[in-house]
Amino acid sequence: MDLYSPIKQALTKAKELYEAREYDRAAAAYDKAASLMAIYAEQAIGRDAEMRRRKKAMEYREVAKKLRSGEIESPAAKDERDDRDEGAAAPAPESKQAKQAGEIKAAVLSLIKSSTIGWADIGGLEATKDEIKYALGITLAKQPPNVQLSAWTNILFYGPPGTGKTLLAAATSRAIRNADDVQAVFFNVKVSSILSKYFGESSKIISELYGTARDTSPAVVFLDEFESIAGKRDDQDSGPERRILSTLLSELDGMEAKGRRDIYVLTIAATNRPWDLDAAVLSRFEKKILIPLPDAAARREILKIHLDKRGFQVQAEPAQLAAATEGYSGREIERLCKEVTTRMVAEINREIPALIDRGLDEVRKHQLKVRPLTMADFQKAIAKISPQTTAADVKKYNEWKEAQVE
Repeated sequence: MDLYSPIKQALTKAKELYEAREYDRAAAAYDKAASLMAIYAEQAIGRDAEMRRRKKAMEYREVAKKLRSGEIESPAAKDERDDRDEGAAAPAPESKQAKQAGEIKAAVLSLIKSSTIGWADIGGLEATKDEIKYALGITLAKQPPNVQLSAWTNILFYGPPGTGKTLLAAATSRAIRNADDVQAVFFNVKVSSILSKYFGESSKIISELYGTARDTSPAVVFLDEFESIAGKRDDQDSGPERRILSTLLSELDGMEAKGRRDIYVLTIAATNRPWDLDAAVLSRFEKKILIPLPDAAARREILKIHLDKRGFQVQAEPAQLAAATEGYSGREIERLCKEVTTRMVAEINREIPALIDRGLDEVRKHQLKVRPLTMADFQKAIAKISPQTTAADVKKYNEWKEAQVE
């Protein structure tokens, strides 16, 4: 889908509202244009085009923020220009320092994602979802008269691999949205990737990440594989590693936004090994939430999401399937469903290899056939895909949870 037309419509509407001095509504229109532009950036072909579009999205959010704060900024004439990236002028020569700063900014902008995940897309974990919603509500709702509740700004998700930590973070960012469906900016950070690619600049990237998050508030910063950056310290740690951790601790303290209700940056960190985290880092997290393996009810919901909601007919008892997948993570159940459906389609569409040999046009004309899935189909896949989390692993997570003091 080409998103540029609705972006242009949102910008036109924003200008009309600005000229009518309806600044709050104009700000909402700019926020909508920013969200659409962020999605448009994900559709870009080529990194340069993606970065230009992400920069545009940030500019629109900045205009919205200034309109709301009273720092009225006239809509720039360049917003009227078609931002499809064709014929973009070559940038002027820049200094080494400016180039480095630009690369760091680009690295941070590349972390912005548009979440399409809602609570209903996550099977089970109802108590966990409610816990997150309460933390958001207590922070974002109007405060009682003469009472100031502490904001929840740092949450740690921990538990076995594949239990839905990333999905929960994405759903949280989508939950923080206004009446125009403009959601919080979602920074999806795979920490190990950042460290390996930008090790010498990691502390600067962390500072830029949180600075950008504050500028685009409300924002959710999701730090996946958190133990990569926040592991226990020892005397062997290098200077860069110490600077990275020191910068992270400073940002988690949130001193830049202390006492300000107009800035909300929520950090969600995720780890499969919480016992490897540094004690000073752990102390910064007001909430530590165990994301467990799904129980029988959750497994039924996950199976429904990957089968029933995708149009497959299942001729097997839900309770029997839930029992057969005991000990599986959500990701392993998804993989199991993919294995089952792929085997079934291959079985009754044996002409596919020959169609591939005849060319793309022949394949695209072919209508795939499907049949109902049986318990026998699942048993074949279960024999191939086994759960990776052991009973000893589950015990270790529960023991660590009991040892924590919130």
